[in-house]
Amino acid sequence: MKNVKSLYVTFAISIFFIVTIFMSISATFSYVSTKNSIIENMKESSENTVNTLKNNLAILIPSYAVNDYTNLLYNEIKNKEIFAIVVKDYSMGKVVGKEAYITGKIRQGDNIVAFDTKNKSHVSSLKTCYYKKEFDIKSMLKKDLGHITLCISDEKMKKELHGIIYKTINNTILISLFLIICLFALFHYLLMKPISKIISSLNNTDKDGIPINELPLAFSKELNLLAITANKMLYSIKSSRNILKKSESRLKYLLEMSPIAVRIAKDKGTKVVFSNHTYASLIKEDYVIDSDPSKYYKDKNEYKQIVEKIKNKEKIFNRLVEFKIKDKTVWALASYMSIKFDQEDSVIGWFYDVTREKNLQKELTNQKNEFEAIFKYTKDGLALLDLQSNFLKFNEAYLKLTGYTKKELLTKSCIGLTAIEDKSRTQEAINDVLKDGSKINFEKSCLVKDGRTVRVNMSLVLLPDKKTILLSAKDITEQNIIQSQAKLASMGEMIGNIAHQWRQPLNIISTIASSIKVKNEFGQKVELDDLLFDMTHIMQQTQYLSKTIDDFRNFIKDTNEKEVLSIVNTIEKTLVIIHSSFLNNNIKIIKDYEDDIEILGYENQLIQAIMNILNNSKDAIVENVLDDDEKIVYISTKIVNKELIVSIKDSGKGIDKNNIDKVFEPYFTTKHQSVGTGIGLSLAHQIITEHHNALIEVSNCTFTANSKKYKGACTNLIFKI
Repeated sequence: MKNVKSLYVTFAISIFFIVTIFMSISATFSYVSTKNSIIENMKESSENTVNTLKNNLAILIPSYAVNDYTNLLYNEIKNKEIFAIVVKDYSMGKVVGKEAYITGKIRQGDNIVAFDTKNKSHVSSLKTCYYKKEFDIKSMLKKDLGHITLCISDEKMKKELHGIIYKTINNTILISLFLIICLFALFHYLLMKPISKIISSLNNTDKDGIPINELPLAFSKELNLLAITANKMLYSIKSSRNILKKSESRLKYLLEMSPIAVRIAKDKGTKVVFSNHTYASLIKEDYVIDSDPSKYYKDKNEYKQIVEKIKNKEKIFNRLVEFKIKDKTVWALASYMSIKFDQEDSVIGWFYDVTREKNLQKELTNQKNEFEAIFKYTKDGLALLDLQSNFLKFNEAYLKLTGYTKKELLTKSCIGLTAIEDKSRTQEAINDVLKDGSKINFEKSCLVKDGRTVRVNMSLVLLPDKKTILLSAKDITEQNIIQSQAKLASMGEMIGNIAHQWRQPLNIISTIASSIKVKNEFGQKVELDDLLFDMTHIMQQTQYLSKTIDDFRNFIKDTNEKEVLSIVNTIEKTLVIIHSSFLNNNIKIIKDYEDDIEILGYENQLIQAIMNILNNSKDAIVENVLDDDEKIVYISTKIVNKELIVSIKDSGKGIDKNNIDKVFEPYFTTKHQSVGTGIGLSLAHQIITEHHNALIEVSNCTFTANSKKYKGACTNLIFKI
């Protein structure tokens, strides 16, 4: 800031100059007037002197009264402001033999001396005097008597004029000082003091440089108006600041809470001065301020290029950048622009973490590749259908399943390759896919190229584009044969169970009938009450026989429709079927039903699976346990973590650890060929996992029942709630 003078000094100088100018004008006027007045007086005085000298010298010269007229000259010079009077006396000149006798008086300092023609100073003074008047003295007859030279000096005029100048200067200084003092007092009291208070109030500021208090009011109207106007401005500034602070707080809060990472860096983008929590989380640092953001970029030159573009006033939006943070790769969509922060050029950056999306994209790419590999090389037939079931794409396994070439199959449809008896069901299945999004484990008969019919298990899923259906088909023709074999085996065992179950009721009926016949043959009267009692007993046994027939019929009846069923009720129905077999082998079944759920499933298939598991337990117990007290099967149900676990434990000593991982393989068995086929647990695994979306696990375990410990196999069926 340039050096500036105090207002007091400026005001004093201004007053001094104004007074000086005014006094100079006045002094000039006085000087000119005085000078003119003096000159007029000098002229008037010289005229009077000339007249006096003319009259007197015209008498004295002819009388040769030199002394008398020299005295007259002396008196004239003395009494008047005359510098010198020189007389050329022609009469006296004739006496002395000269043209003229020259005499006179002249001032020399404070004295009046005789004029000396030989005194160069006298002669020079006459030549340089301020005012000179010369005239001739004539007689009455107009005869020349002499010549007078009268000189008037300007010393008096100079003295008076110098006095005027001196007086003017003194007056100017005095008046200036007086005015300065008076006006200074008024200026200080009326102007500077209020202004000083205003300045003091303006200097008393808060951290934002805004005055804390209002400006004080003064005596003058103008200063009051200034203070009022300034106070209005201050109020407006404070209000604006409050609004800005609120906006700043909201903005800062929004930035802090923003899920998008934000950071501001100055010094050409090399020093972080602001960052929000999301940015700190993004770069895995607790403290970010003053750090160099470039160190987090995998490619340091990339950030230099970004800063260079920002320097050239370019803006960058949604640029994918790669960070290397603590040996981990982090991807972000970044935007940059130049801003002013604390009055300095800075670079602001926004970062949206897309690492998860990037990894998902990579994972999706991998999954796509995996899907394409699976689609191409899986043993199951895969095909893509349009909504009318026309084939769009398929893998080699599907071509092999149908026997058609690629060109031939592209002209076919899934409905068209369906056996007549299953076409209606297949169309309904596709409609279910369009409605619900999927159809799982749907079985149908498929017509293939060579005229054969194969049984397939299909799952259909509507893809996200809502225009394509993914079909997975598996040839279960051989599997159905296995199931039929298993069912036949179960039916054979069930027939044996029925034979055991019917033996006692038939014996009871036979005994009652024989008793009535004997009584009749011996002529004994059969009482009506006894007859009714026997008939009731016979009816009970026939109802029991009828129920066993119904159970057998329900078991052998095939159904492709799922129904709502209770897990515990299904177990109970299974136990009814195998009851006699277990009873004949002295195997005790302990039931502990803690929980139960209902599922959508195939009851007969589930009975088949549970019966196969129980038969495996029965065979293990019969083979490995001799003591009837040790023959136990323990069945329990319990809900754990939103899953119903059906646990079937037996006391059959367990499964060899070398075989436990093979128990679900088709045709795997450790039994004699006359006892087992090796398809029971394999079929159970398929029914549980594929048809009921559940899990089956087998392990060896030790369990307690009736306060006694047992060792054997444990099979868990896990149903999702």
